[in-house]
Amino acid sequence: MILYASTKDVTRLSWAERALITIPDDISDILVGILLGDAHIARRSVTANYRLVYAQTTKHKEYFDLVFDIFKPFCTKNYKPYYYNMSDKRTKETYISVSFTTMQLPCFNVYREMFYVLNTKIVPVNIYDLLTPRGLAFWIMDDGSRHGAGLHLSTYSFSNEDVDRLIFTLQDKFGLKCSVHYHRESGPIFLRNLWII
Repeated sequence: MILYASTKDVTRLSWAERALITIPDDISDILVGILLGDAHIARRSVTANYRLVYAQTTKHKEYFDLVFDIFKPFCTKNYKPYYYNMSDKRTKETYISVSFTTMQLPCFNVYREMFYVLNTKIVPVNIYDLLTPRGLAFWIMDDGSRHGAGLHLSTYSFSNEDVDRLIFTLQDKFGLKCSVHYHRESGPIFLRNLWII
């Protein structure tokens, strides 16, 4: 296992300096897209600000590097991604993942409130307004896979109501033909994909 530095024990910005950091609209578009995919918003303690946590397998390292470059200004100076071994409980395979974690910043608190109820990630009720073509492109790169003439978007962690909200947005706002596909992954568990043509 290869380990690189994290933000832990790195000199922190002052409260006032953190409060001045904002997320530009173009980066906000991307953040919405990856939050529909593999990104998470978390914090170390109940009194702390939230931070963005993002990971991919090294198989997708080129795409990871793109996302990291975009969010690098929100990381500590000279931050290096973190490599670690991961085991997939479904496939029983072990692979190497790479991740980055931003600083804990007030600007991420808003996205936590939009995308989480308690500790469960949801699709915001205003996703129609939030999801832009740029955000959709990153969601597809993050969680999409090509299948024949269309593609699948993994929506395993979202409720049926959330998926319905996504389908309406994709159909009405982007003119995409969508349907929900279920497949058995292991035992009685069915995983939900969005099929887009």
